[in-house]
Amino acid sequence: MNKLFIFQDNIDKDYRKELEYAYKLCKNSSHKVEIGNLTVDYLVDNSIEVVISNGLPKDWLFILKGLNIVTVTLDKIEKYLDLVDIVIDFKSQDSNKYFTGEIYSVCKNKDFVFDEIVNLITKLDWDTNFWGFPVAYLSSKYLTDNILLRIEKVIKRDNIKLIEYLCNCHDSKSVKFAEKNGFHFTDIRLSFEKPLNEKYDFKLPNNITFDRAKNSDIQELREFSKDLYKDSRYFFDDNFEREKVSEFYQTWIERAVLGQFDDACYCLYDNGTPFGFCTIKYNVLNTANIGLFGLSKKYQGKGLAKTLLYLIFNMLSEKNVHTVFVVTQGRNYAAQKLYQGVGFSTKTTELWYHKWL
Repeated sequence: MNKLFIFQDNIDKDYRKELEYAYKLCKNSSHKVEIGNLTVDYLVDNSIEVVISNGLPKDWLFILKGLNIVTVTLDKIEKYLDLVDIVIDFKSQDSNKYFTGEIYSVCKNKDFVFDEIVNLITKLDWDTNFWGFPVAYLSSKYLTDNILLRIEKVIKRDNIKLIEYLCNCHDSKSVKFAEKNGFHFTDIRLSFEKPLNEKYDFKLPNNITFDRAKNSDIQELREFSKDLYKDSRYFFDDNFEREKVSEFYQTWIERAVLGQFDDACYCLYDNGTPFGFCTIKYNVLNTANIGLFGLSKKYQGKGLAKTLLYLIFNMLSEKNVHTVFVVTQGRNYAAQKLYQGVGFSTKTTELWYHKWL
């Protein structure tokens, strides 16, 4: 996307700092101008597609909308939500909105992929190679007429066949835009969080051990995990082959063991044979995400899933991780019950949409 950063005086210094840092991240592919030098001719002559600012006067916002230019504002969400296409507000604690909270600070969180948001749509290279056709993710989160218009160029350029879109269930406008424009609902995504502020004491059953997965465990992990993910959105989208969906999650686990996708995989072992696993990805702000979690069917229903999670909590606490996150599907009631049973609380509810082209 051809981007323009607009700077102006008399702006909250914290939001101004966010904009300045964002420009440093994107300056190789962006223009920069002070608002006093901004003209319609400048926008047209430079083929600007996305404008990023700390919130512009309303007359300029209306002009940009008329030119079908996507507006991104790093400022107070309650002030600009209904005026621009995308708002990023690291000071807001409104978890029902996109891009709110400290994890969306460009300055503080090095894991925050700001450039993906302002590029609006991101081609997923690994998914593309795995599935055998071009796949993209709608990284803008918000969905508007201007965003749909601007991503069309990328879709045609990269010959995208599938667009994946994760929409906040509270964002009724984007839900309506999605359903009106050919996106079909595939899944509910539930995100949970848990603070790690206690140590769990318990004794493992005889012959059961806990350790980080080794390369020699990969074949066994792949074998018993192949039928564990029949609640996934891919399984319920008939455009995907069932065997290929199983291979997708088997490959995820293998890459986690190798530290190539998630950072690590930890296992429960029975006499040295893995039967349960949990993949982990570490974040900058002393938090971590659980990626894939599963137990071999013959070990289910014995309380060992909780045992594995408690061991994971203790291990993460020793690494100074203070909060852990995990997601599951809306149709996976067993996983929801498990996570709630060990102290996770619901953080967000989102809707997965697919659009096939």
